[in-house]
Order: sequence, then C-alpha cells, then structure tokens
Amino acid sequence: MDRYIYSIMPVSSDGDYQAKRVSLSSVAGEFDLTVHFPLDRGLPKEGKEFDLSRVVAEIKRATLVIADLSLERPSCYYELGLAQALDAKVGLIARSGTNVHQAFGRNSVVEFGNLREYSSAVRRVLVSSGL
Repeated sequence: MDRYIYSIMPVSSDGDYQAKRVSLSSVAGEFDLTVHFPLDRGLPKEGKEFDLSRVVAEIKRATLVIADLSLERPSCYYELGLAQALDAKVGLIARSGTNVHQAFGRNSVVEFGNLREYSSAVRRVLVSSGL
C-alpha cells in the first residue's frame, strides 16, 4: 500500500510553494513516504464541482496530513477541517508569526522562520507523529 502524506498548503499565493514542495517531498522520502499534492490533478473544469468524495477518500488513505497554515488561506482551513472531521492523523506547520485561526491543535503548530527551517519543521512533525 502506498504510504503518503496528504499535503495541505497555499499554492498560487505562496512564492515559496515550489521550494516547499521540493523540501516536503525530500523529507517524506527519508521516511519512505510520498507526498500527494491535490492540485497536481488540476482544478475542476469550468462548470464542474470540486470532487469532495475523492478528496475524502484520499485523506482517509493518507498516512499523515500535513497542513501548512502560512498565509491563512481559507481553502487550507477547509481541507484541514475535513481531515480533522475524518479523524486523520494531522500535523500543523506555519511560518513564524502566522495568526492561526480556529483549528484543533493550534497550540501545537510547528513553526519555521524561513525556507531553511521548513524541512526541519516537517521532519519534527513526522517524528512527533510516530513515523
């Protein structure tokens, strides 16, 4: 069975997205995990709905969900809410100084100050999750 991290993170609004993606994939590989980036399959075509049943199934199969709450994106909170409602194992990270809104576990967010610290934050989440 494919062991993977379901990634929740800002995409188009985050200038560091590509670098974070590379770092997340690299650290996941250290733990024999892959990373599922939901937008890799594209956005719904015009007039089509978001495929909620597919997202729910992917979150349920994930070994871990990592939610990067940097930039306070509503879509990230939406997906985090789904993951937490499905009782998925979730790790929260955010750039230092991010205002973390209503999220279960907001007091356990692993912070990073810059891109060099991002990999370390992800690694801490994986270790603390027992992986």
